[in-house]
Amino acid sequence: MAKKPARNARNQSPIDARQKELERKQAELKAKLNHAQSIIEKAPEMKAEIQRRVQRSIFERYSRPSRIEGPADFRLEFVGQKAARPPRQLRKERSLAPFVTLLLLAAFGVVAYYAWRVMWHS
Repeated sequence: MAKKPARNARNQSPIDARQKELERKQAELKAKLNHAQSIIEKAPEMKAEIQRRVQRSIFERYSRPSRIEGPADFRLEFVGQKAARPPRQLRKERSLAPFVTLLLLAAFGVVAYYAWRVMWHS
């Protein structure tokens, strides 16, 4: 029986090339699966850490005294206040009343001028 010639990179059959490609994809998928499993294992810890941070921020936001008589905590001296701005108006609060009033006054002025002109300058 004749021996098969040793195949090198150039003499690769399509089956061998496909097999190597599948092995490479298998390795990539295993790496992705391991990464996903590690994230799933860490998820409860990450969720707990996020909840602790949120609760801590809420506690820090609302635990400050509402009226500061003196610097009860040295950190409060460095906390700057936000610039106060007027609250935004709701759509129903933005009415046309000032504009309509101005139009009525202008119309009254035009009518009064016309009546004055007709009665005394005719």
